[in-house]
Amino acid sequence: MNIESITIQNFRNIGKERTFFLNRHFTAFIGINGKGKSTILNALRVASGSYFLGIPNSEVKSRHIHKDEIRFTESDYQLVPQFPVKVEATGTFPGSDNPITWRRQWLEGKSSSTTKHSDVGSIKDIAMSNYHEVTKEGNDKIPLPLIAFLGISRAVGAGRVTPQSRIQKLGRVIFREGYQDWDEMRAVKFHYPEWLGRYDMLLKQQKEYTGTKGAFFTAIRKANPYISQLEFSAGELWVKVKIDDEESNLLPLSLHSDGVHYFTEMVAELAYRCIVLNGFKEEKAIDEATGIVMIDELDLHLHPKWQRHVVNDLKTAFPNIQFVVTTHSPFIVQSLKSEELIILDEQIKKDGDPDMKGIEDVAANEMGVEDVPRSEAFLEMQKVAEEYYALIKQGKTSITDKETAILRNKLNELEERFSNDPAFVASLRIERQANDL
Repeated sequence: MNIESITIQNFRNIGKERTFFLNRHFTAFIGINGKGKSTILNALRVASGSYFLGIPNSEVKSRHIHKDEIRFTESDYQLVPQFPVKVEATGTFPGSDNPITWRRQWLEGKSSSTTKHSDVGSIKDIAMSNYHEVTKEGNDKIPLPLIAFLGISRAVGAGRVTPQSRIQKLGRVIFREGYQDWDEMRAVKFHYPEWLGRYDMLLKQQKEYTGTKGAFFTAIRKANPYISQLEFSAGELWVKVKIDDEESNLLPLSLHSDGVHYFTEMVAELAYRCIVLNGFKEEKAIDEATGIVMIDELDLHLHPKWQRHVVNDLKTAFPNIQFVVTTHSPFIVQSLKSEELIILDEQIKKDGDPDMKGIEDVAANEMGVEDVPRSEAFLEMQKVAEEYYALIKQGKTSITDKETAILRNKLNELEERFSNDPAFVASLRIERQANDL
């Protein structure tokens, strides 16, 4: 699954119909609070969840438009619901490059969102066909899309875990294990430990695919390059982390910092689900997996140094997965190309690739932060330059002028310190040359 566009109307805090076009690999939504970042992610959750309307027997729950997601406006001292509520998506699925369009609507006078064939038939039919091939025909060579939503609650609580004995008795139930709790995945306790714990035994019994365990560990190390050693023991991951020149002891993942712990747990579960859904690809089960992963506040618990490369890490670990995220981090924004960024503040227009700009420019231009605090060195440079130019204007340019000489020396020092900003230094020197300084 790859969603090319999402159209939203009267859904949560978006009223007038708006369409957003998504990058095939990575899209980040940014904007001040209340501009609709989480609304768009939830709309994508509704759109992608429509796939599960084609999975019978309630093995996996779909995602409907909830009653409290209907937009209300004020009229004559009362709140009035706005209809129709619409979430419409266009996208492609494995096996075909031809895009399809589907929608969920809540129409006036109805008690829930529609599931009629004219709205969701195209995506529902694909899911039904996949389900039939896997469960009825026994065809385990069907590529299934990864679909996962991780909200800010991913760092608390726990997902439901099937007891070890039950899993071994049932074996792999692809749709159940691949999509369980897909719409609110939580990173404290996932299902991958049980899979790792029984992998070698099932491989000997020829009930597991070769190469997938290695692919699992490779994906984790690609996504978290700070991991210098990675093992599985006593039912959990053990990792050694090296940041700068400091290396930790080999410890259970749960004893590491929240950033290392929760991010690595999230990546491990995503890697595991790629394998569940595409295990027949063996060592390529993760690299060739397609689908969509939605993450609210990607920067959660991550140090700014990590935020600068987390996007590239995810794209490297999951090269064919579409990530759609929200963030408030200028460091994440600074790592993006222009086509990977959607700015929801209407008065802000994109101007070039953020990854070619300084962090202060990104905060001011892409994120609309006024009066961005500059570094002390920058402010000192600005102050000295302004004072020096003021003296030039006043005609105090004599080499014997003590104050001017002091400022000239300071400016020379600053030119050397800021030699990595040639445009700024050149402008200073032009002014000096014009005044014989």
